[in-house]
Formats: sequence, structure tokens, C-alpha cells
Amino acid sequence: MNLQVIVALAQIVSALAVLLTLVVLIISIRQNTRSQKALVVDSLAAAITSINVPAMESPVLGSALSKATADWRSASREERIIAHFFLFSFFKLLENAWYQQKTGVLDQAQWVGWEKLLRKYYHSNGVRRVWWPARQHGYSPEFQKFLSETKPAGRTRQPERVVRSRSR
Repeated sequence: MNLQVIVALAQIVSALAVLLTLVVLIISIRQNTRSQKALVVDSLAAAITSINVPAMESPVLGSALSKATADWRSASREERIIAHFFLFSFFKLLENAWYQQKTGVLDQAQWVGWEKLLRKYYHSNGVRRVWWPARQHGYSPEFQKFLSETKPAGRTRQPERVVRSRSR
């Protein structure tokens, strides 16, 4: 073997080593990305749990939220205070979920449920007419714009049954 053949073989081995390193790096990045996405979903689930557990322990919150979202002024001062703190935390969580979806970290399939819940609360009379206008500036301008462009969450209708008459 002459020196040129040895150099050519060394270059081939070197190129294969670089290629193998790149493949391992790509696989590692993909696994890390999947892991980070799972972490985001888990973190959002933990955050909603941290809001809901105290709510389950206090039926007063459910009652306050129900009244305040339907008609803010129909709730007592105490009920409005309770509803405000829940709504503020809840919309911050929704803003986080929206941002994660917008950046591609939260999958569309995961976002669908969050968005429907967001639209349900945002378009409720008490929130849309009274609570949100006074507090919208606590959220990013992009999130405010997104909300302003949403439509109320539609009610899902059962498919209508078609009754066919039999002609004889």
C-alpha cells in the first residue's frame, strides 16, 4: 500500500465517524425534544391540578365562578374577589398553554381542549363584559389579540336522526 491509499482510507474513516456522530446527535436532539414536549404537557396538567384541587375543596369557588362568569354584577363582592383570583391564575395558565402551542412545543391535539376551555370562559358574559376589560393588560398584547379574534365555543350538537317514511 502506498501513502495515497492510506490517506484516502483515513479520510473515508474520518468522514464515516463524522456522519455517525451527526446521526447520533440528531437522534439525541429528537429524543430531547420529545422529552421537553412531554414535560410541558405534564407541567400544564400539574398547573391546572393546582388550581382545581383547592376549587374542589371549596364549593364556594364553584358558586362564585358560576355567578361571576354568567353576570359579574350578580355576584357578591366576596364572590367577585374569589372569581377574580381564580380567573387571573386560569388565564395566565391559558396564556402559557397558548404560547407553548404557538411555538410548536404543545401539539395541536393537546391544544384543542385548552382552546375550547379558553373560549368558553373568555366569551362568558361576566368575563367578556366586565372582568377582562379591566384586567387584560396583565397579559401579553399577542395573547390579547388572539383572544379578541376568537369565537365563542360552540355547543356540540348531536347529529339529527333522519326519519324515513316507508311507502307501501
